[in-house]
Order: sequence, then structure tokens, then C-alpha cells
Amino acid sequence: MKVYNITGDYYACAYVRQLLPMWENGYNGNFIGLNTPKKETELVSKEAQDSDVIVFHRPEKKEHWNVANILKGMGKKIVFDNDDTFKLHKGHPFHKMHTTLELMDKFDKNLKIINEWTDSFIKACDLVTTTTKTLAAEYRKLNPNVVILPNCVNPEDWEEPLRNEGDKVRIAISGSAAFSTDCLEIENYIKELDERDDVQFVLFGLGSKKDRKKHPKVTKLFQDEYKFWDTLKNKEHVAGVQRYKYFETLNNLKIDIMLIPRRENNFNRCKSNVKFLEAAMCEIPVVASSFKDGPYEELDGKNGIKIKDKTKWKEIVDDLIENKKKRRAMGREAKQFAINNYHIKDHAYKWEEAYKTL
Repeated sequence: MKVYNITGDYYACAYVRQLLPMWENGYNGNFIGLNTPKKETELVSKEAQDSDVIVFHRPEKKEHWNVANILKGMGKKIVFDNDDTFKLHKGHPFHKMHTTLELMDKFDKNLKIINEWTDSFIKACDLVTTTTKTLAAEYRKLNPNVVILPNCVNPEDWEEPLRNEGDKVRIAISGSAAFSTDCLEIENYIKELDERDDVQFVLFGLGSKKDRKKHPKVTKLFQDEYKFWDTLKNKEHVAGVQRYKYFETLNNLKIDIMLIPRRENNFNRCKSNVKFLEAAMCEIPVVASSFKDGPYEELDGKNGIKIKDKTKWKEIVDDLIENKKKRRAMGREAKQFAINNYHIKDHAYKWEEAYKTL
């Protein structure tokens, strides 16, 4: 059985969803390394036609749909893979764009079209693979053949965790513009932390001023959130980086605690635990929001802390700030948990089993 992966424009997602199982199982694809260009179209066409199963990760362009139709007509088995919901329900970060008249421009119209193409792709493909129960349930409304395949880690991609030996506890909030609103769940506590002399905020990927100029529409949409981040005095703002630089960048930041506040909604229930896994590989203890079917429910107090009651954030995080020994032990436990439960070598067979059913 020859499996061929066709990756779209989302290299960060493609690393965990395609590259890790591809490398482990000996598959091929149009994108074969974190710092390698995609192959030329002619070569991709030849290799795909010579394969049995074609896996499209996050196929949201019309050309993906057209290529899949051609390959399906040639007898190839088509797989749709994704780990985010495109549905514009109220909790989706781009819902505000959809309902704000002044922003209903080409971007918004394209988002609607993407949903239509995606739904058509899911209905027509032979198998859907995804990461969470909530997302699987959404896809089963369109296609009954859905398999959950976990996001994994490969310890070989990560260097030995670096330690912060400075006077200030480095507290990170990692994400993108899409998560700015979630972070405002603990707005008052963030402001309180910003006033402390022993704390340094690290905002990783949350839209530095330089980045915002490159994405004016997104900046306009989240302008209120950006105003809040700009009011913080004691912060280090680190722009998002390409995936091949991500491992080193995250480690070099020498983060002591990572905060992952999330609002309870369908968008966040569709999310996976990948942020926890990444932090764990750097031995960074995570404090995250807890809710039914949320992505961080496996945090057990030893490998990380989940918070259901928003009033508990201060008590729990303050304790970690004051207790260096406790947070470092939690970081070590988190890394061992990630390796024990999410090592790609232990899960790669699940991709093989899923594709063999075709």
C-alpha cells in the first residue's frame, strides 16, 4: 500500500498530522521536510498517480477539490485530514468577522466558500481523519467513515530543555490572534501579574506590532484585544516563527509557566492538546482551562493543572510562581507523560490500520 500526503499551506499542522506518521511509516508526499520546499507539480502528479491512498491535509482550495476528484476517478482512495473546525458558530474566532458588516469583504466571502468546498470534500472522500471526539462528531454528519488519530511528538526533534536562572519568573501565553479573546478570560489576573516585579510575560505568536502590519484585516478584527496586550508594561513579544524554527525558539525562551485559558465553546472543544505536548517537551508546566471534552482534561495536577473555576487562576499560578521546585518537577512529569502517551513510534500503526481499511 503506497500512501501519498498532499499538504496545503499549514506547515505547523502538517508536521504533526502528516510528517510525523509519514516519516515513521515510510510514506511519501509533496512536502517531506520542515525546511524543504514543496515538490514541483509535475513530480507530485506522477507520484500521486503511482500511489494507492492520497491524504489531503486541510484541503480548503478549489484546486485540492479538483485534484481529489481526478485521483478518485483513477481509483485512488481519498483521505481528508484536519484538526480545526471551519464552522462559523458563535464561539469561532472569526464569527465576529462574519457578523460585522464593515468586514464582510472578500476574506469573509472566501471563508463561506471554503466551508462549501470542505463539506463537499468530506462527503466525497473515502475516509476522514481528525484529532478529537467533537470534531469527529461534526465530520460524521457528512461522512460516516471517521477515525480519530492523535497528535504526537517525536523526542528526537527537541533539544534538552533550557532553564531560566534569572530573577523573574517567565510566564508565557502562546497562541495566535485567534486565541486573544480566550486570554481575556483572565484579563484582571493578567493585569495583576503585569504589576509584579518578579514576573516577565512572554507573548509568543500573539501578533506583535510588526506582524499586525502584515495582516491588516485580522488586526482590525482583533483591535480591542491588541489594545489590551499593548497596555502590558512587563512583556516580551515574540512573533510566530516557521515550524522548523519553532522547537528551538520555544526552548530558547526559557519559559517557567505556560497559561492556556480557553472559553468553553465548540471551537475550543474541537481543539487538540498539541499546545500542552509542545510545552511538555520543553518541560514547561501548563495551567489550562477545563471543561467537558476540552483539550486539556488529561492534566492531573502532576503533569499540569486544569482549572474549571476561573476564580482559582490566581491561587494556582501564584503558588507555582513562588514554588520553583514544584513547577520544575511538574515540567519533568509533563515531558515523561507526553513521551509515554504520545510518542509517534507507539501510535504510527494507527495510520496504517486506518488506511488499510480502504
